[in-house]
Amino acid sequence: MEEYKHTKSLEAPDWLEQRQRPGNWIDVAETDEIPADLEGWYRTILHMFQIAFAPEIRRRLTTGQLNQQFFLIAAQLIQSEEGKKTVRFNEEVRGRALVRVNRPVQKGEQLLVSDVRDFENFDLEEDELDAGHFTLLWNGEGWFLSFDFRAGRAKSNGLLKAANEFLDSAKFSAAKGHARPSVDNLFSACELVSKAHLVLHHRLARRKNSHGAVHSAINDWRRIGNINEEFVKLFNRMSHARSPARYDASAQIELPSQSDFHIAEQEIEHLTEYVAHRIS
Repeated sequence: MEEYKHTKSLEAPDWLEQRQRPGNWIDVAETDEIPADLEGWYRTILHMFQIAFAPEIRRRLTTGQLNQQFFLIAAQLIQSEEGKKTVRFNEEVRGRALVRVNRPVQKGEQLLVSDVRDFENFDLEEDELDAGHFTLLWNGEGWFLSFDFRAGRAKSNGLLKAANEFLDSAKFSAAKGHARPSVDNLFSACELVSKAHLVLHHRLARRKNSHGAVHSAINDWRRIGNINEEFVKLFNRMSHARSPARYDASAQIELPSQSDFHIAEQEIEHLTEYVAHRIS
């Protein structure tokens, strides 16, 4: 979560004034070139008005969905896993915020703009965690912004819970000295963790969900340095060991080590924390 207050451009002192509209919004056209000295987070806010918020406000004003008394205090761009974009304003904006207030507040009580000066964090509602978002919130002096363009956080969390169950089964089998089911279950745990990584970063095509597709995609992801090397090595070993463990009764199958279990466990814990709801 970041805050940025209104500032004037040194390069073009009236650039902002020319585009500031009644109602607390900035009418930045698609062809506008933002002055170079408008930098940092404020430039990001201007780009979001340019590509998402201003076009939607103009459209709603034209169609009569907004009236001239409209005043912008919240704006949100939601991007679904499929790429569909939805723009929300004011009471349409959904999410949870962690805010420090300087007065007692009762559950269910309506907050004032003056109450939301000190944001700690913001996240979507849990039923929308598979979408990415960019959210602007006005506190009377400036904009707070929060964004998270990862997709599939809820889906990834479900995969990680399943991975934990397979990991427990792998440990249980190993404790009994049963190498074959231990390898098979550890492979499944690693594969589910890999899928969780790939879903988050749009690296797995919807119709290519086979063992080979997951294995290939996660190794591609490793080659550009975006995942724990030791975890992918473990997944590769379990991938090679799984077929003889299942189908070759004469094969000598080695029990996974405690180090193997630890690598998988750490990866699950790390990724679970990464996708967790920020407020919950």
